Amino acid sequence: MNRSILVLILAAFVLVIGTGIANAQLAANWIIPAVANTPGNGGTYWSTDVSIHNPQSWELPLIVQFLETGQVNDFVPTLDLVIYPYETINLWDVLGPDLFDVGGTGALLIYVPPEEPCPDLECLFLATSRTYTSDPSGGFGEFGQALPGAALLEGTDWLTYGYAAGILNDGLDFRCNIGVASWTPDWTQVAVDVQDETGAIVDTEIFDLPPFGHLQKRLRTEVMGGSLVFYLIDGPNDAFVYPYASVVNQTTGDPSYFFARFSGAGVSAKRNSKTIPSLPKRGRAVDWSRTALSR
Repeated sequence: MNRSILVLILAAFVLVIGTGIANAQLAANWIIPAVANTPGNGGTYWSTDVSIHNPQSWELPLIVQFLETGQVNDFVPTLDLVIYPYETINLWDVLGPDLFDVGGTGALLIYVPPEEPCPDLECLFLATSRTYTSDPSGGFGEFGQALPGAALLEGTDWLTYGYAAGILNDGLDFRCNIGVASWTPDWTQVAVDVQDETGAIVDTEIFDLPPFGHLQKRLRTEVMGGSLVFYLIDGPNDAFVYPYASVVNQTTGDPSYFFARFSGAGVSAKRNSKTIPSLPKRGRAVDWSRTALSR
């Protein structure tokens, strides 16, 4: 095929699908798989800032819920807010005393209330976060790691695997934590295969996740430049989980975040794109005001 013709065909293809690709980067249902307000190894102290942006020309009601690590989260602390047109709301130190006031670790759900009518693209927004240490243990590293939100359908389900690559965990210079958050109202079990650079599976670890649960633990296997493959081994048919890894430089406290990207590679069935999420029930109401959100 003539190269100029090929370029024209590709350009036309981009014009046809470009809008769909762009829209896919926003969502009405988000999860931040890892948030913290807690001391860590080596004298570090980890905190999380969350940023929410409304690209619409109208305001959106939003619900933010905290899923505490290691427990059933049927009833959870809940923050109700309204985000104005084109506004960005920054929830500085979201688990700290000015907002959820819980400390510890877990995950966040951020979504438009299900009773809100959302025709077409009218309820899409952006959610992202940054986790950092205010005490970097002798180094710099205060800026921390970006933890982008994951849209509901970016999770790993029964028809996909979750992949993360470039994992460093040598027990000396780097340590690695692995975790999973669940947007599922029942118990789920997730396995992770630890692969070395050649693809050989050197270990398999298991997570037993409570309903709407979150778990994180230290990777027990030394690996340099290897990969992690997460997959469901037990749970309901509509399970969605959000695996990740975090690698920390043990000298400086500098972290790097790896969200496990879902893929149907090796899975023959078609992914269900019409899943309606279940949601935790409201627990303690969280107070907030725009005047308190300065930094």
